[in-house]
Amino acid sequence: MTQGVVADNWSLQEISTLFTEGLESDIVGEIILDNGKHSYNPISSAIIQTEALFDFLTDLILRDEILVEEKFTDSWEGVKSPISEAKKIGVVRAYPFLSEPEKIAGPRDRIVEHICSTESLKIAHQKNIDGWNAKRQTPDQLLSATLWGGAGMCARSFVYEKSYTPHPLRKRLFLNSGFMLPAEDALHQLITFLTDKKVNVTKKIYGNDSLFSAYVNIPALPIRIIQEANSADQMISIALQMRRDFQSLRDWLRMFQNAMSEDDTKGLLMYRKQLDSVSQYIDKKIGYGVANKSVTMEAGMGIFKIATQSNPLENLKNQFGIRATLNKLVFGGAGKPEIRKYVNMFGEKGSKIGYEVEHSFTESS
Repeated sequence: MTQGVVADNWSLQEISTLFTEGLESDIVGEIILDNGKHSYNPISSAIIQTEALFDFLTDLILRDEILVEEKFTDSWEGVKSPISEAKKIGVVRAYPFLSEPEKIAGPRDRIVEHICSTESLKIAHQKNIDGWNAKRQTPDQLLSATLWGGAGMCARSFVYEKSYTPHPLRKRLFLNSGFMLPAEDALHQLITFLTDKKVNVTKKIYGNDSLFSAYVNIPALPIRIIQEANSADQMISIALQMRRDFQSLRDWLRMFQNAMSEDDTKGLLMYRKQLDSVSQYIDKKIGYGVANKSVTMEAGMGIFKIATQSNPLENLKNQFGIRATLNKLVFGGAGKPEIRKYVNMFGEKGSKIGYEVEHSFTESS
């Protein structure tokens, strides 16, 4: 089975604008739900653009295909965008989901009900429905795009049995409302795993001081792309080139995904065991040993060396194949120089926008 994902044209529009016009300086609204009411929390458009790009780059390398709604591709195809290169070779593919609207309507409406967890959100959404039915206009266009549009894309994902990478504002609404996407996605599980291990490595390096140990943490694959890029417009082409380098990992993810889809317990345990092996290897490599087995760590040239009495077979396995690939991604850096290089490529070094983007990927130890 193809390891595909449904993506938002809205995200591709954000990315195209980013490449053609640079990081935007305006503010958009993140929908917050609290005490039975919803409100809008201001957030920099540049942050949303960057998150959309990083999600897309990861999908571009590790998905077999990225499906977008055919009806709305003009939102980004009308500009000279590097994404067109990905569409030309078939990695990004327009699909006529709305050729069967009756399949989507029922699941979409149920998803809306789950997301509308506050009374004010239900009322505002109903006003949008009434406005659209009466005049083909929605009073709150941002809410419509985020809630109604997001629910529609989730429904496409459900009906056509594909995963979904939502626009960052939609993702925030899902999280804020308590609505969860299905867990059966191999790539999302892998990205969570890599992020958790990168955080552990960073904490080990920089410590846990509450005031001074904040660090920048961006996804592993965008780090690799930024490291190799000399300019912003090279990032998409570099990601497409990296598809060849990560073919084995993409194949592994496809088999992992198939095991999930088929509820293959034996297969799932095998893939989880491989991730557990990498996890234990990394923990030992950075000095997280057990009480009766001391582990030492030496930092040199960005590489960790280990001295331990751990299982030599597991250590050997982590030098080759998928395990070695995952280890390299974890130890590829937390992203501090890369995020600075990224904002500099868009001419925002030392600017307010540059600070906001860098700060958005900053976490506390």
